[in-house]
Amino acid sequence: MHGHARLLAYARPQGRSFALIVVLSILGSVLVTLQPWPVKLIVDSILQGQPLPAPIRGLLDRWQVAPSGAALAGWLALIGLIIAGLHVGTESWLAWQWTRAGRRMVFDLSEDLFARLQRRSLLYHSRNPVGDTMSRVAKDSWCVYLFLDTLFVSPLHMVIAVVGMSWLMARLDAGLALVALALAPLMVLASFLIGKPLRIAAQLKREVEGRLTAHLQQTLAGIPVVQAFAQEEREQSRFEQFADAAIRAQQKSTLLGSLNSLGSGLVTALGTGVILWLGAQRVLQGSLTLGSLLVFLAYLMSLQAQMKTLASTWTTLQGLSASLDRVMDTLNSQPEMPEKPGAPALPRSQGRVQFDHVTFGYDPARPLLRDITLQVAPGETIAIVGATGVGKSTLINLIPRFFDPWEGRILMDGRDLREVSLDSVRRQVAMVLQEPFLGPETVADNIAVGRRDATRVEIEAAARAAGAHGFISGLPDGYDTILGERGSTLSGGERQRLAIARALLKDAPILILDEPTSALDAATEQDILGTLARVQPPRTTFIVAHRLSTVRRADRILVLQEGQIAECGSHDALLAARGPYARLYERQFGMPATVAGHEHTSNQNPT
Repeated sequence: MHGHARLLAYARPQGRSFALIVVLSILGSVLVTLQPWPVKLIVDSILQGQPLPAPIRGLLDRWQVAPSGAALAGWLALIGLIIAGLHVGTESWLAWQWTRAGRRMVFDLSEDLFARLQRRSLLYHSRNPVGDTMSRVAKDSWCVYLFLDTLFVSPLHMVIAVVGMSWLMARLDAGLALVALALAPLMVLASFLIGKPLRIAAQLKREVEGRLTAHLQQTLAGIPVVQAFAQEEREQSRFEQFADAAIRAQQKSTLLGSLNSLGSGLVTALGTGVILWLGAQRVLQGSLTLGSLLVFLAYLMSLQAQMKTLASTWTTLQGLSASLDRVMDTLNSQPEMPEKPGAPALPRSQGRVQFDHVTFGYDPARPLLRDITLQVAPGETIAIVGATGVGKSTLINLIPRFFDPWEGRILMDGRDLREVSLDSVRRQVAMVLQEPFLGPETVADNIAVGRRDATRVEIEAAARAAGAHGFISGLPDGYDTILGERGSTLSGGERQRLAIARALLKDAPILILDEPTSALDAATEQDILGTLARVQPPRTTFIVAHRLSTVRRADRILVLQEGQIAECGSHDALLAARGPYARLYERQFGMPATVAGHEHTSNQNPT
């Protein structure tokens, strides 16, 4: 029930709308109870010649209408049409009001889910398919609307109508009313019996649909790989398997729902037959008028419809439980990088970074980094090299606090990152990744991701500094050109230059380059490295690189082996040490490290 109470909190801002919904529900129920009465008066007073009720005679005298004949039938038919029209109008207003309030609640919930998911760590997102995450925001958020509709709006309408009709049925014939009400619980019983299986089927259905959405998203995101390796048939086959599983889950859910409807329908048919038989006997005995029997049958049909609503409440709630559980799982989740209440903001950093005996990994049984200690001075350039999978990217991802170390601390200007606000930490860092993410928006908007308030002059200045202004000017609309999905309309070098311009515009004191040139050709690599060399000072820079040609200019090169710092020093010093770095260099360049080191030194001296 805690989850249910959490959902009800989204209804509080819609208090006025719900008050109006209550009023409209009462008015609609009153109009429903009045609808059969013009028919009763026509049958009893006009067709059977019985006297009209005293209140009706008083109204007819006031309106100067004859108490019998065609004129009276016309007036009663008109009144019936007016009541029906008012009922339709009231129900339409009620539906509109509930739709507006309900949709607002859905979007409020989806905003909270989106905010929570954005705060989850990279590890969480790497372990959960994007399609499943999207499903939580786009589909499961509707559970708040369906839940309140099932638990509040529909039952409120039902209760008011049932109470009113039950009272009027008792006034018409107490015995028949008791029989009708005695049959009602049988309709609800069928729903309770099938509720648990229906809940299990609904949960399976949501899981299968989530896997189907995830497969669709992953396939379309990786469409170049799918086409390059001719995997269309395989992915189509997997889609069909997921689709078949979704159909089977839907069939099971539909079958259970049909069994529930069948049980309710049989009870309805039985109740109608019993009431019709008993009512006909009373009419023949003269204890009940034909018009009253017709009204009673109309009320009985309406009562049965309301009982179906009540019966479906339980089964609907069971079906919603799967979405509710997923929503509550997201809302109740705690960010992997918690922020202390009232944590102060970190002022603009000088760029001093310290790793203090840091240990971290993704699998609790296998630390990836072990006892890393490193001090980086403001403005220093640190290169990190090592074999694939040794933890190079993981090490730098600890700086913007994408992860927290298991042991030890990471400090910026002497402040533990866990002691200051998360946003202020990430404002200190700009990143250029191996595969820059570019959104389907304008070039200017992509550059201004880190500074949405940047002027066009500032954006163009950053693009010029990154060497991107030339190709941007050649685009159809220049800086206003809308890029394709993930920047697919640009070359790899152009995308990387936009990423560098984005980092420069942010003007953060710490710059992280995570293999920024690994996918580029040698000429483009040297061009981009030259650009970075011109614009790096006075930033503290971390470069993760597989190509050692990228790291020669670094003040210090850090070599990672088996989760630890194997050696650290300048390019020339590490070559001279004949250690792990020298061996990496020899494997990449195919020449003795001493010769390469001498040539590198001689080439650098003139500059």
